[in-house]
Amino acid sequence: MLNFAVGSDLCNSDHFPLIISPVDSSSVTSCPQTYIFQRADWDEFTRRAVITEAMISPDSITDAIQNVIDCIICAADATIPKRSPLPRKFRKPWWNEVCREAYKKQRKLWGIFRRYPTTENLIAFKRARATARRVRRRSQRESWIKYISSITSTTSSAQLWKKVKAANGIYTEFAFPILKTGTVSHSSPSDIANVIGQAFADVSSRDSYCPVFLAKKKQAERLNLQFRTRRHFSYNSDFQMFELKRALSPTRTTCPGPDGITPFGRIFPSAPPSSI
Repeated sequence: MLNFAVGSDLCNSDHFPLIISPVDSSSVTSCPQTYIFQRADWDEFTRRAVITEAMISPDSITDAIQNVIDCIICAADATIPKRSPLPRKFRKPWWNEVCREAYKKQRKLWGIFRRYPTTENLIAFKRARATARRVRRRSQRESWIKYISSITSTTSSAQLWKKVKAANGIYTEFAFPILKTGTVSHSSPSDIANVIGQAFADVSSRDSYCPVFLAKKKQAERLNLQFRTRRHFSYNSDFQMFELKRALSPTRTTCPGPDGITPFGRIFPSAPPSSI
């Protein structure tokens, strides 16, 4: 079911537009909330994300890990804003501060004309509307020239097609796929993740190995492992901090784990050294 309402702005048309919105807001597709690291208060985050000895002292390792996760998440929620879960509107690349000010002035004069419909106010509104239209067209032209100039001989085919689709207004909205296992369909993210995880587990299980490999595997597992050696090997050394940072460096801000913590970006480097 949809709601229909009449807008209060002409939007440069000769009639008021119709605004259509869903009756049930729960039917609107929502996206996972992510942190906006560019607007974070990292000094305050460093003061809040302090992992004390009491947090990791419980007998249960599960409780200790949960205490650390809660500390980091609470500090991040208090100091880093989040994006809206609603599907984002695609930003117009040519829209800038000049366009915003011109449109703001147009809306202001339109409100004055609606309250006081005089000839002077009508002329002022039309003049502001023409100015705003001229500013937008100039900004669109400059943005298009800059966009075309970014396509060079070194641009890859993938980037080229991405730019062509963006220029034509072709955007693919992300949607969770629907997986089928036999006669059962899975649409929720958790069910889809479990199905994919089970598929990986089946592939890596011993049932997928050939009999020859299983025989050699069984024979090798009978041997007793000897870790004592006179030589020094790097894998016997203590785990260093630079190794942890090197292991986390390939991760990105778009791949948080199940706990919602993104190790890369600024969360891990901004944590107090004592907490790390």
